[in-house]
Amino acid sequence: MGMEHKAYLFDTNGFMKELSETIITSGTTNNIKLLKEFIFNHLGIVRSVYTGELLDKEWEQELENGEVQELADFAMTCYYSPDEEQGLSYLWDALIEALIKLPTKFDPNYYILGRPLESEMFILDPGGMGLGFVYAEDVPSMYNELLELKRNLISNGLPSNDLVYHVSFSELIEAYDELVILYKDATEAKRGLLMTF
Repeated sequence: MGMEHKAYLFDTNGFMKELSETIITSGTTNNIKLLKEFIFNHLGIVRSVYTGELLDKEWEQELENGEVQELADFAMTCYYSPDEEQGLSYLWDALIEALIKLPTKFDPNYYILGRPLESEMFILDPGGMGLGFVYAEDVPSMYNELLELKRNLISNGLPSNDLVYHVSFSELIEAYDELVILYKDATEAKRGLLMTF
């Protein structure tokens, strides 16, 4: 079985203004001081990525290794609700193959995997299986495009390697509809998306 896709409505605007540079700096220098300060300054908002509970002054007891990736994972909970997951489960890869056959405005991978936060020396990936963002300013046009492209998806049918994915046409359409709902929710909430596994 493949990796399970997870997606969350995410405040990409707030994240880019308040935390992204701290993560890049911390990751590039391997210095956790700034991330710890961010978490201390946001107690009552930051949640445990393990339990979903709000952190209190004893929060460091929750850490498994206390490294940059784990601290960044905790800090990012200021911008999304870890218990409100809306991912595509195991159909994400077949859906990417279907999007590749459509005339999309953006790279087909961006719709489902997002774009990583990275520098030359660091890439944010707390779970070690990939993490990306779809930015709030792109979401409305992507949502409208996904609505328009559904007819093309139906006429193009399954990806050429559908036997690899063992996906029926009805499963593909259902996954596409879930993707549309995800983008609709993000558009209405004026949020971006966090995609991970």
